[in-house]
Amino acid sequence: MSRKARPSTPKSTNVDEHIPSLAKVCKVKECGRPEYARGYCQTHHRQVLNTGKVSAIRPYRARDAGTEKFAGLRLNKRTIEAVRAIAKEKGISDSAAIAFVLEEWSANGHPWPLSKSRG
Repeated sequence: MSRKARPSTPKSTNVDEHIPSLAKVCKVKECGRPEYARGYCQTHHRQVLNTGKVSAIRPYRARDAGTEKFAGLRLNKRTIEAVRAIAKEKGISDSAAIAFVLEEWSANGHPWPLSKSRG
């Protein structure tokens, strides 16, 4: 049996046609986040799937100037350089270097801010 060839579809040069989510925003009033599916951003789409309705979501948090995302954290450039130097010196990953610094800090008697008793 021979297979029939599919008719070729004309290729479009319109980027919005191929990647519609780049040009559209969430249809929830005052959301402004990029469209993810069915006209909603990812958060509102998840709300619709789970509850059948949408509710207000927290706006994007403003980022501090001079910080970068690094190993899942927002750190300033000086701290990133220090962590990378420790990681290189010890031959460990950046995340392991962050854990090392925190463990050393805690072991040397520095109290954790959240461990203070509230009264």
